Amino acid sequence: MKKIIIIVFLLFEIFIFLKSKELLTEERNTISICIYSYVPSMFFSIFISNYLSLNNLCEYIPRFITNFFKKININKKEIEILFLSMISGYPNNIKLLNKSNNEYLLYVSNFINPIFFILTVNNIYLKNTKYSLIILISHYISNIIMFLIFTDKYKFNEYIDYSKVSNSYNKAILITIKTLSIIFSNLLFITLLITLIKVILPNNTIFKGILIGILEFSNGIIYISNLSLKMPLKSLLILIIISFGSISIFLQSISLNNKIKSIKFLLYKILNTLISIIIFNVIILITN
Repeated sequence: MKKIIIIVFLLFEIFIFLKSKELLTEERNTISICIYSYVPSMFFSIFISNYLSLNNLCEYIPRFITNFFKKININKKEIEILFLSMISGYPNNIKLLNKSNNEYLLYVSNFINPIFFILTVNNIYLKNTKYSLIILISHYISNIIMFLIFTDKYKFNEYIDYSKVSNSYNKAILITIKTLSIIFSNLLFITLLITLIKVILPNNTIFKGILIGILEFSNGIIYISNLSLKMPLKSLLILIIISFGSISIFLQSISLNNKIKSIKFLLYKILNTLISIIIFNVIILITN
């Protein structure tokens, strides 16, 4: 296996040498996406979620909520993380669950960052508030359904340390910078594969857009949004990309949390995507 990986990386080196101009263009696009889309929308969400977590937001959760979740073996710290995951999005949810022994929460808390979605996907790419809301609602409901389906899989595990962290502001800043650096580094690597696909496959095809989206969701969303498609189909394709999360998100996730079981994680992402597709179509039927 290692020999195969070495050969693959040597082939990548040759490709970089032969297609350096195309790769440089794509890397510039990736850096532009990070600077003008990811960082402005994700930095504050990730920072705030980590700051609140370090200062034990869970201690302020009403008792009736903690008692309800306790029935399905979810402790108050994990309730906090589920809530913060909705705010900060993936892959920060994986980072927040680093100390949790509740494996299945890693697979059912993969929400997209809502600020990134509204500010970037809706305002810049899709430019349709109605369908953006349908995408977001379908995506969130699918995760909630996944959470409810696997309630019998959860195990009640109290976190060892609930103590307030000193210098929580500095700690949250450092965690945020580390998280963003991992995201950025994985994006640069995935850009190599995206360049390869763009060089090989013909332009303006749905298959190419989906393939790019499977590799890296933001590039896939940009590509799909520029295709001449009817809004329902375009929105559905973007939902699929967002719900699956991309190989890039997967690499970021395993970099942030070594408890993830790769095959299981990917299978749950596929299930999440299928559920979100069903919900999307139901909402479209109801609203049209």
